[in-house]
Amino acid sequence: MDGKKIKSQELVERILEKRNLIKSNMEKFLNPELLDFKNPFDFENMDKIIDKIIEVHQTAGRIFIYGDYDVDGISGTSFLVRFFREINYDVDYYIPNRSESEYGVSRENIDYFYKNNGKLVITVDTGYNTMEDVKYARSLGMDVIVTDHHKTVKESFDDEILYLNPKLSQNYKFKSLSGAGVAFKLAQGICIRLNLDMGLIYKYLDIVMIGTIADVVPMIDENRIIIKNGLKIIKNTKVKGLGYLLNYLRLNRKDVTTTDVSYYISPLINSLGRVGTSKVGADFFIKEDDFDLYNIIEDMKTLNKERRNLEKFIYDDAMKKIHRTGLDIREVPVLILSSPKWHSGVIGVVSSRLSLKFNKPVILIAFEGEYGKASCRSVANISIFNLLADVKHLLVRYGGHDLAAGFVIHKNKLNDLKEYLINNTPKIENKLAVTKNNDLIEYDFDISIDEIDSEIFKFLEIMGPFGSQNPHVLFHSKGVKFKNIKTFGVDYRHFNSEIIRNGKKYISVGFDLAEKVDLEEKNDINYDIIYYPEKVFFRDEEHIQIVLKDIAINNK
Repeated sequence: MDGKKIKSQELVERILEKRNLIKSNMEKFLNPELLDFKNPFDFENMDKIIDKIIEVHQTAGRIFIYGDYDVDGISGTSFLVRFFREINYDVDYYIPNRSESEYGVSRENIDYFYKNNGKLVITVDTGYNTMEDVKYARSLGMDVIVTDHHKTVKESFDDEILYLNPKLSQNYKFKSLSGAGVAFKLAQGICIRLNLDMGLIYKYLDIVMIGTIADVVPMIDENRIIIKNGLKIIKNTKVKGLGYLLNYLRLNRKDVTTTDVSYYISPLINSLGRVGTSKVGADFFIKEDDFDLYNIIEDMKTLNKERRNLEKFIYDDAMKKIHRTGLDIREVPVLILSSPKWHSGVIGVVSSRLSLKFNKPVILIAFEGEYGKASCRSVANISIFNLLADVKHLLVRYGGHDLAAGFVIHKNKLNDLKEYLINNTPKIENKLAVTKNNDLIEYDFDISIDEIDSEIFKFLEIMGPFGSQNPHVLFHSKGVKFKNIKTFGVDYRHFNSEIIRNGKKYISVGFDLAEKVDLEEKNDINYDIIYYPEKVFFRDEEHIQIVLKDIAINNK
């Protein structure tokens, strides 16, 4: 901005105008308050669900929280367990491993809960398989409450189930809660009914926040309240394991950001669910014993390395399959690949990478025996969930969202599925997402990195947290040089470097950008960059780190 000092409020006004935020909603967007949470009793079933929970407690019954094995399910489960224990309800928890064949509440799960004195099962982020499973639980004197947030095709028997799902609610206006967010709404309803102090649940908003960020839901409305307030309290978290993890990641001395959660905290927790024992992920949030927590964090570190190796193997193998078959990626509307060699817990990560790389829906299927588990990732305007719903007769089960879904399929149905999807998936005519040309992505402001000051950071703090439907504000700076470049990550696709600009030196990181930079540094190249700044601690000192979102050679 030509060296002119600019006030944070001016930047806020400009970006809000650019993003067409309605003025009447501006204050709630900028300053989301805990009091702005919606009434949980707008959910049609909330009263009945709380009645059932109270009834079980009053008859000295045990409640089991049954959660999904991803970060969202693990965090939502952990939050509810901590909440129920705070109010002295008898509660236990169970999270299946990804290797287990069933999804949702199965007979095998129900038998386990029954043998362990369960009277009520509350699911988090898992959905259910069939009404028969719920009826089986009832035949044993147990009931099932389904809390979920996945898109679903409403069935005739849904009204017979005690479910809490914003996507199935007529009255609840915010449809984009995470699984952990729905669990929070249940606890909020119980607090209101029992006239309990809301501090019981607000103090664990950092757990809910982690699940919300990990599930990549829109950063608006109630999600913004959860994330903004969760990030405030995480530095002084009441969760011992989380405090130890922040120390290990050296995040305890800085304000934690959504980037920290996405790139550092979530992958470690997710490693337990992807390649380890999923229940340990909940143990991490719930246990208080120092020795147990030390071992869990060590497991996280080991399993995260294993997860990265598996991810690299699957990615390389998938690319080899594409090349071996001579598949013209530009001509197929959807990429469908399968292998018995792939780990089902990691294919989702690779699906995301390939979908971004080729800018089209990608389905990877890990087969074990007769059945395969699939992870699907899609792109804007193509609902992979709706496509799967059209062929549900070919699938053992399926679920998910418009842009991310999963299913189980028998190998005999695979060819029929491929034929349908290839013929019915809309084709995107634009070029591949990854190019080596000099077209930079869109940005918000021309601000050179040497103009970054306290007002810029104040502006970013006001506008954050960033994510879906509130994308990170991006700046543009011309004529920078990269020095001491070091690549890292699977395929060495990321890089760290020093940036030199007008004699000043900055540290920087570029995720998925290593292929765009001259790694050998043989040429004295100037680059134009799209970026945002953040504060980090390095060698016990606070530094400004430049987070690169795109780079291009400056030819002028």
